Amino acid sequence: MGIQVVESKGVSWHHINQVSDSDLEQLQERFKFNHLDYDDIRAESPISKMDTYKHYLFFVFHVPAIDKESSHLYGEELYVFLSAESLVTITHIPIPVLEVFFERMERSNKFRSIVLGKGTPFAMHKILAEVFHEGLSLLGSLTKEVHRLEEAIEHRHDKRLTVDLAHVRRNVLFLRHVIDPQRTIVASLSNIKRSFISEDMAIYFDDVHDVLDTIWLSSDNLKLIIDGLFDVNEALLSHKTNEVVTLLTLVSAALMVPTLIAGFYGMNVPWLPYFENAKIVSLFYFVGFFGMLLIVLIIIKRPRS
Repeated sequence: MGIQVVESKGVSWHHINQVSDSDLEQLQERFKFNHLDYDDIRAESPISKMDTYKHYLFFVFHVPAIDKESSHLYGEELYVFLSAESLVTITHIPIPVLEVFFERMERSNKFRSIVLGKGTPFAMHKILAEVFHEGLSLLGSLTKEVHRLEEAIEHRHDKRLTVDLAHVRRNVLFLRHVIDPQRTIVASLSNIKRSFISEDMAIYFDDVHDVLDTIWLSSDNLKLIIDGLFDVNEALLSHKTNEVVTLLTLVSAALMVPTLIAGFYGMNVPWLPYFENAKIVSLFYFVGFFGMLLIVLIIIKRPRS
């Protein structure tokens, strides 16, 4: 879609939601940013970071998002250039909450004046607050899913439940993986010294840091709950397996005597008792089978001290 721009009181926000090489070339013509920053954007850097320069700052953030096809949580890159008069945000894939915020800036002169009128650091704070507050919604969805699995584990213990547990644990772990570096970067923002970042901004960046801390701590608690559910599910599956093994043992033991009788009488040896009487031999089978079955049941059900 190219470079979209909103301006107010001498401050501009340049936004690209599906960056291309031509967009980066236009940016290079307008802004003399370091070429290594553009290389990071082209490479879709998987590492969150903050690079400091004399007249601007460059950030690589990762915003938690859910892939619609696989339902896997991942970190979507958000690149930010922050200078005294310009704020540049770049994404490879549109981030819905960021697009809504930009559209609001385009529509409302008053809102645009309030956000950009307080300078680029304040505008960046508003953007970070919007995109990371969305992480709280994802956290809420994960919490509901964990509670659903917690109730389901009492009623069924199958492969589907184990797969669901593995899926939600993967998302919780990846949420922590995405959020942790963002906490470090935002904490650094509160202490950084630049002429275009006033000391008052520390309060605003601390607010964003609090949101990230909330997500981090809550996801850590979810991880502990899921680990516990995995242990419970494994114990229940093990108990179910033991029941099956017990049943097979019971059947095998009960068939021992009939198998022994069949082995003797199957040799067609004439001196065996009742060799020619099929009814009595059949009676031996039944008595042997049910007798062993009764003995095994008594052994299994006997009280253990």
